[in-house]
Amino acid sequence: MDFTQTWAKFSSGMSDFLPKLIEAVLVIVIGWLLSRVGQRFCKKALVKANRDAGVVSFLSSATSILIKIVAIIMALSSLGLNTSVIVGGFSAVGLGISLALKNNMANVACGIQMLFTKPFRVGDYIATEGVEGTVERVELMFTTLHTFDNKEVVFPNSRLADSIITNYTALEKRRLDLEFNIDYSDDLKNAKALLQRLAGENSKVLAEPAPLVAVKAHGDSAVVLTMRMWCKTEEYWDLYFEMQETVKLAFDANGFHTPFPQIDVHNKTEIA
Repeated sequence: MDFTQTWAKFSSGMSDFLPKLIEAVLVIVIGWLLSRVGQRFCKKALVKANRDAGVVSFLSSATSILIKIVAIIMALSSLGLNTSVIVGGFSAVGLGISLALKNNMANVACGIQMLFTKPFRVGDYIATEGVEGTVERVELMFTTLHTFDNKEVVFPNSRLADSIITNYTALEKRRLDLEFNIDYSDDLKNAKALLQRLAGENSKVLAEPAPLVAVKAHGDSAVVLTMRMWCKTEEYWDLYFEMQETVKLAFDANGFHTPFPQIDVHNKTEIA
């Protein structure tokens, strides 16, 4: 008799609970499918709007997670649970996690800030805190630089946000400043004309702003000439190495001398 009553209660409970369980499972399945669709739609929209790669990755992932959380809450609501308690529980857990991981949360906040303010982008060449490199990844907590000597340097985003950053590739063109020494006995005007001609003959040197050749200083052993040229940012180092070699060969061919440091010593002999 007890078994019959228990089974009847179980069957009655299952008949009431089973539709709710099926509804909850369907909500979860549909929510997971919608999260994928939402993530792809968000990614396509941001790519079409020419947003930064870091922004695309962050917002598309956040969209997927948000849809999944909503689906879980709706599924629990379908089972008859009090969603206000669930939301309150999520809030309490989130608060506890944020307090325990406040430094990491600061990195996340600074990462979001940099994604939208864009002090640099993936692929930019930057310098900060004595480190130079190409930005390889901009993530929520860390930014990774790839140096010329093939090292990865990882910066916490909160530290980057408080640092002075020099972005060498943010603008389309850069100025190349070079210095060359000539002997005091060399023809100054001809040396300046030679450097001006070499700048004009190089296809990487932009016509505007015009190249400048001028006397920078009268050194102890040489006259210092400065040569300032504008070029496309991506051609900066190619032009740098080209001009170093071209000027040396031209100086040799035209009889200009690069003097070594010299000191004149006078020996004063006292007459008895």
